[in-house]
Amino acid sequence: MPFIHIAVAGPPLGGDRKSRLHAETTRLMAEVMGKRPDLTSVRIVEGPADAWAVAGTADGGVRAHMDITITAGTNTAQEKASMVRAGHDLLGAVVGALPEATYVVIHELPADAWGYGGLTQGARQAARTG
Repeated sequence: MPFIHIAVAGPPLGGDRKSRLHAETTRLMAEVMGKRPDLTSVRIVEGPADAWAVAGTADGGVRAHMDITITAGTNTAQEKASMVRAGHDLLGAVVGALPEATYVVIHELPADAWGYGGLTQGARQAARTG
């Protein structure tokens, strides 16, 4: 059950580019990270270009950031590295030319620290293993 938060600063993305980010991020989470698409949530938040600075300067350029939250221990280092690369490439393809300081961050939370539908991931794992 990954949760992905994408922040973008610059001109509005519009519906087509937002839809592409939603669909492609979900696809990447399934293909690269082995996550279930039906439990993958993607949130896109937009803001003005002057609200985002790199190197202390808000120069009005396009900016983007992707935060991914997953359960700790469910992916290998190689899968995570592949997702960082794929996420970065997707942001650039959809949003436009981005500075090097464009981050894709994968947060791993303990199974007992988050969940969905009112149950922690740990409780779900315990129920599966009986």
